[in-house]
Amino acid sequence: MEEQVTATESEERLKDISTSTNKRHKHVPLESLARQELEIKIKQLEAHNKQLRNLLAKSQGVTEVKGKEGSDKKAKKERHFDFTRHSKRHVLLKLAYLGWDYQGFAVQEDTQQTIEAQLFSALLKTRLIESRETSSYHRCGRTDKGVSAFHQVISITLRSKLKSGVGISNPENFDMASSKDDTGDEINYVQLLNKVLPPEIRMLAWCPVSLGYSARFDCSRRTYKYFFPRGNMNIQEMNESAQYLVGYHDYRNFCKMDVGNGVVNFCRRILSVSISLVCCDVHRIENPSLNNESLTTEQDKQDIKLNLDLPCKFIHEATDRRRLTSNNFLEHYGKNSGICNKKHHTDGYDMCVATIEGEAFLWHQVRAIMAILFLVGEGKEKPDIVKHLLDVENHPRKPQYCLASDVPLNLYGTTFEGVEWQWDNDNLLCVITQLQALWMQHSIRSTMIRRMLWDLEGLYGERVKVNKEESAPRDWNSSLPQEESRVTKFPQAQSVSLIPGARTKVYKPLLSRPTCESLETRVEHYIKRQRLDPDILQKLSTCNSSQKEHLEQSCSQVQE
Repeated sequence: MEEQVTATESEERLKDISTSTNKRHKHVPLESLARQELEIKIKQLEAHNKQLRNLLAKSQGVTEVKGKEGSDKKAKKERHFDFTRHSKRHVLLKLAYLGWDYQGFAVQEDTQQTIEAQLFSALLKTRLIESRETSSYHRCGRTDKGVSAFHQVISITLRSKLKSGVGISNPENFDMASSKDDTGDEINYVQLLNKVLPPEIRMLAWCPVSLGYSARFDCSRRTYKYFFPRGNMNIQEMNESAQYLVGYHDYRNFCKMDVGNGVVNFCRRILSVSISLVCCDVHRIENPSLNNESLTTEQDKQDIKLNLDLPCKFIHEATDRRRLTSNNFLEHYGKNSGICNKKHHTDGYDMCVATIEGEAFLWHQVRAIMAILFLVGEGKEKPDIVKHLLDVENHPRKPQYCLASDVPLNLYGTTFEGVEWQWDNDNLLCVITQLQALWMQHSIRSTMIRRMLWDLEGLYGERVKVNKEESAPRDWNSSLPQEESRVTKFPQAQSVSLIPGARTKVYKPLLSRPTCESLETRVEHYIKRQRLDPDILQKLSTCNSSQKEHLEQSCSQVQE
């Protein structure tokens, strides 16, 4: 080296470089480094590069094996699996997953932390498919980051043990004589996949279907549930506002426009929307005879749907609602009765659920709907705000607002006509046991926090009673404060964090806020970039007109 470096300076620099892994040092030009310093820096960069390769291999499911001298051994050559010796079967798979810690359902290039990536990793590992491209794969719905599902469904062609039956197809030159007969059982797809899937993703059931059957296009309706605490929400006004959503509408103000991918039609049909306590929702499912169809009059239905303060005892125990009309029901129980016929007062900790059923949904549509309904529930918007936002002629541009949180959203139901799911009792019991363990962990944490809040709210109520003066030391072994002291003495902020973003002191109404770009502006942008057909809007208007005429004809036939 041309530059002369003293031994002391060299030792100090070597010490600094060797300890620079966890510290940030001032940048030293390479020209000023000695040979030994350069060698150490190169070794550090090589080690860092190797660490990054190991992390990448681990994320892709590849485990690196090191030899005695630290060199990498070549991966074991996998034994070839001959798929031509096996028949295939087109099936539907029903799966449930908790998507809180995943980056969404659909596979992504930069991460393996998606439901679909884990699913195909399991399918390939169990040799049920040869590749995704040859598996005739379709998904019923594409849930976003953080969203969960209870009834997600995919259609896919898997390896089969049988040589004939529903959905069975045999490869060319398939030896029928050497294959197994049809007297045996099919592969237990559910059990096999659950052995290799992560615990947050569980297969529930499967069903053979004809070739060409699609989980996406043959699904007749989808149901989403959004769970949230009551907080300070006016559930009655939220229900009133939600009824404007029912029907065939243009929901461009209730979604995120995906014009870049060719989506320019935002007309969809929502079949029903209802908001109720979770306990009421569960008992309606357990007792189908207690659904709205069994009510005598339209007034009965509205009373049950809009008035959340009706006691659940009516829903739990009534076996024939025709005996109890709206008027004598309210006289018997009273409008302000506590839920479930319990003595405790309804408060912000009651868990509610919004159930939205439709034929198909747009990108972020449910979260946008819930964001608007929360504004109505907080009293910041009138219930008819939904009606105004659906009027795209007068309000063609979406006002700026934040989406509701993704964590409470769940794709809870999917409907397929003529499908008979095959359930395995042993697998079902195993899934129940796993979910019970998960519930136990979360419930203990929730109960612990709730108990702390109970004491703090009681203490706050006592201090308010004495006009913020110093009260006597509290006896924590005494009975809990009375209900009256904890009803309105503390903030009901349980549901505030469901809407992200800063909360301003002065609320600005939706219709007076800045708006996003119009659909036409977005389309023009992508037409200039030659990503959309220049006549796409004209085709869309013609299509919408024909759909509108068909809808009006259908309605007139129903009325006749």
